[in-house]
Amino acid sequence: MSVLDSPAIPKAATVLVTGAAGWVGSNVADQFLAYGYKVRGTTRDATKAAWIVEVFDKKYGKGQFELHSVSDMVAEGAYDDVIKGVSAVVHTASLMSADPNPHNVIPMVVDSAVNALKAAYAEPSVDRFIYTSSSSAAVRAQRGEPGINVTVDSWADDDVKRAWAEPPYLPERARFIYAASKYEAEKVIWKYHQENRENRPGLIVNAVLPNVNYGKPLDFEKQGYPSTSALPVGLYNGDISPYHQIIAPQYYVNASDTGRLHVAAAIHPDVKDERIFAFAGRFSWDAILEILRKNFPNKEFIDNFSGGEDLNEILPRSRAEQLLRDLGRPGWVSLEETVLENVKDIVDRE
Repeated sequence: MSVLDSPAIPKAATVLVTGAAGWVGSNVADQFLAYGYKVRGTTRDATKAAWIVEVFDKKYGKGQFELHSVSDMVAEGAYDDVIKGVSAVVHTASLMSADPNPHNVIPMVVDSAVNALKAAYAEPSVDRFIYTSSSSAAVRAQRGEPGINVTVDSWADDDVKRAWAEPPYLPERARFIYAASKYEAEKVIWKYHQENRENRPGLIVNAVLPNVNYGKPLDFEKQGYPSTSALPVGLYNGDISPYHQIIAPQYYVNASDTGRLHVAAAIHPDVKDERIFAFAGRFSWDAILEILRKNFPNKEFIDNFSGGEDLNEILPRSRAEQLLRDLGRPGWVSLEETVLENVKDIVDRE
């Protein structure tokens, strides 16, 4: 019997997705809706994010998605109302800040994650809690460094030390702070769950660790190119941003696959207290440029400027790919298909 025939949470149940208007959160919500679940989303300001309600109403019909404001993720009782009656909680919301001061970022990310987990523990209807961690909690791609075998027990300890080093807090520290925020939040979640699971023996906790997310925006007119989805578009337009210079060759994942792996973490009966590594395959900026040249031969592109590949071997990625197959997918969405999806809206408007 397939996973879809006997899911861990019943079809048409309601799933709470925090940060549902964000790049990852919107794809997570989209995939739960695509698999027949209702989604209750949260965002800091539901009025400003009303566009996503229109998108999902049009795509899935009214009543399948609702959006609520949670203006302060760390406030006591912030999720008390929105969590009532849901079968699963997916905490994608985070503080996406370039602040180079760790004290202004890391504690808030940790506290918001624990706040969401405590709310899940307190709500009897919740059977699964999924935390959206990051590849950077486990490993960092480094140019010119030998690779390592990354396992489910890998943690990027050195980046946490870099994040909390003594001042000065220079701008380049922001990437280490982001990594440390995900690392520390995930660590605290596992610790809390280990110490309190006897109080809720049926509650399963899983984490999804995506690497760089590319893919098609849900609605180009309303969403634009959020977060990392803007980077392939920049290359298509001939623009090299500071992020292109900072991000070393590493692994990509299609944002839809990231969403699907969150679905697997919530509904797959055999996925229990796991870290799921959303690492589809390797990429570099030069590899993306080659895809663009191949598919748009009449357009001139900038010269290659960043090649090579991530030498780390991500051993748990095969488990993640099997979970995609269990959901009826052929496996990972390829880099070429992902890049072409990513730039389709801008190409169509030329």
